[in-house]
Amino acid sequence: MAELLAKPDTSLLDHLADVVKRGAEIAQRPKLRLQEPLRTKALIACALHDVGKATVGFQDYIRGKRKGAYPHALASLPFALVLEGLLNAKWGLAPTRHEATAAVLTHHSPLSPRLYRGYEVPPDYHPDLRRTLEGVWELLQEAGVKSLPPVEAFWPLVQELLGQSPAVLLDTPQRIDGESKTLRGAFQSLAAEDFARVKAVLHLADWLASAKRSSSQGLFLSGGRSAVERHTRRLGVSLRAFQRAARRAAGDAEVLWLRAPTGAGKTEALLLWAGDAERLIYLLPTQATTTAMWRRLRGIYGDDAVALAHGRAAYLLRQEFDEDPLDVRLFGSVFAQPVTVATLDQYLLAHLNGRHWEERRTLARPATIVLDEIHAYEPYTLGLLLEALRRERPERMALASATLPDPLLELFPPGRLVEAEPELWTRRRHRLALREGALLEDGITQALEWAHRGQRVLVVANTVRDAQAFYKRLQEQGWEERELLHARFLLRDRQRKEARVSEPRPGTIFVATQVVEVSLDISYDALLTEIAPVDALVQRLGRVNRQGHGPPAPVVVYRQWSEGAQRIYGRELLEESARLLSELSSEPTDAELAGATRQLYERVLATPEWHRELEEGRRTLDEVQRTLGCYTIDLADEELRQRFTARRGTVSVEVLPEPFLEEAYGLKERGEGWKLPELLVPVPVWWLQQVPEMFTPLSDLGVVQTALPYDPELGLLLSMDSEAERTSQAEVW
Repeated sequence: MAELLAKPDTSLLDHLADVVKRGAEIAQRPKLRLQEPLRTKALIACALHDVGKATVGFQDYIRGKRKGAYPHALASLPFALVLEGLLNAKWGLAPTRHEATAAVLTHHSPLSPRLYRGYEVPPDYHPDLRRTLEGVWELLQEAGVKSLPPVEAFWPLVQELLGQSPAVLLDTPQRIDGESKTLRGAFQSLAAEDFARVKAVLHLADWLASAKRSSSQGLFLSGGRSAVERHTRRLGVSLRAFQRAARRAAGDAEVLWLRAPTGAGKTEALLLWAGDAERLIYLLPTQATTTAMWRRLRGIYGDDAVALAHGRAAYLLRQEFDEDPLDVRLFGSVFAQPVTVATLDQYLLAHLNGRHWEERRTLARPATIVLDEIHAYEPYTLGLLLEALRRERPERMALASATLPDPLLELFPPGRLVEAEPELWTRRRHRLALREGALLEDGITQALEWAHRGQRVLVVANTVRDAQAFYKRLQEQGWEERELLHARFLLRDRQRKEARVSEPRPGTIFVATQVVEVSLDISYDALLTEIAPVDALVQRLGRVNRQGHGPPAPVVVYRQWSEGAQRIYGRELLEESARLLSELSSEPTDAELAGATRQLYERVLATPEWHRELEEGRRTLDEVQRTLGCYTIDLADEELRQRFTARRGTVSVEVLPEPFLEEAYGLKERGEGWKLPELLVPVPVWWLQQVPEMFTPLSDLGVVQTALPYDPELGLLLSMDSEAERTSQAEVW
């Protein structure tokens, strides 16, 4: 009889042997804290997860004799259920402790209320099943699993279940601990951390085996400190005092607070503190900052060690490879690479039980996590973060920012404060002028005056509409050295623009929205900006005379704000920011700017509105986790979908402008559908409700088409007299 297969080129027992071997390596990592009996449960899951491939249907399918087969994860359920039940009884554990069984059942699909419902026919198990189980027992014994019942004792017990559909087992009520409960309900009620760790070992081991990786060692960082020190030597500059202090804190500071001005070497200090961590997760506010840091850290730790995780990671990774880098994407998306650079959203959505939450949360607990630009988050997002950290605090954590206010730090676990040395804060990089006019009305003349002198001018408006209007006036003036950047451009147009504005020619006028605050590593010669909260203004100033090598750069802040700016920030916050700016010297030091930011935070953090949003974030995460237990969130559930967001007021949807429809279908026909993100533009989701006639879902492409006009220079346009042209936080970017 032909050997049973797991894959076209791999026998079932060979694959299970590889998975058990990798699982044993991972399970013994000390920082995973996988003690008995969970270690044994993880190995049982590794050994039994694909036993369900020992069916006639699957063997025909893998040999190309039929198009589909019974779900092998479901067919594996009875074997894990019986064996784990026997061991639970032997160990004196509750009969509901089925972490391994739940992991086996869900190794291809998330645990949910509807998983595998409707499969009423039992699998057609293969005649060689018994011989396969004997091989599995040998694998477990070789891996050091003790207390296994003999196959002869196990076989008749499991045979009692093989004549019925395993799906029926999931939803048949049973008396367990004096109450009626289904097996599915018992899975949901498992201790989330225990279930997650067992499933994480199974998934990582299975993926390693499928990717033909010979060892699990590549999942862990080694020699991180040496890599960073080589990098600092390549820079050819001596470490600053605060960078040396961060390096010294690596041995005894579980929580680091780092405050250093822009361009002073904050990232190097954080990496020196991270040192020889076996896993580093570096979290940032935006996709743009995350992508830039991913490229930067690859140059330090090596391409193979650093992963990218955000909404467009799959597209960016596909650009880097000739073929779809499936294993690279997969390991990166679950924080499994030695270094992962991700948006904070990815971390928070894992705590809201998003897909693969089990692996992400398991791997984040023993990790060193850096929360860079921590000032950039709204209170709701901070509330989610604080609750996630309260429940599952990582082994080590750093909070960093150029504007790291004390009132914000007090919300987090106590830490060692490392601050840049005083001389770095005494830099006077800007010559500040506060003017009474409006940016849109009075800024054109000033921008052109500086540009005529050959200065590179940055102009920052608070809304996309105002940025577009300013740019149109430059067009009308005939100034050719101009650029416009905001979030309502096609991705490929935005990428081209970001490349151009990073190396501007003399006389360039670069008009932007808040995208420049935490996304672009640029340094211009002069700045014009509409009034905004002080912390935002400090970030804008950081994009002018960034390194402080030149004399103070001219900065003009216009006190008159637009209606859109008031709706975004609120009148009181703008008035208070204008007051704080008026009290600064004309050439403020970095210390003075940081002090103004702290004063603003002290006022904002004292408001009831701020604390209400913070508590809403805390409460949301608590309620989602209590409601779901071990279930993965079901985004078909309207109520849960509304809670599945790491931000408030910034929910957006990506749309395809009509002129690019033919190109999109061409990509699909050529098998290049992965390039579709290049043609999409994010818009506030409420636009679809306000002007529904402008949007059409395209099910064959999986996107929404928009009839709104698109201009390569201006981006997506919304009619100025449209009722939908109202400003929200979602459209300022």
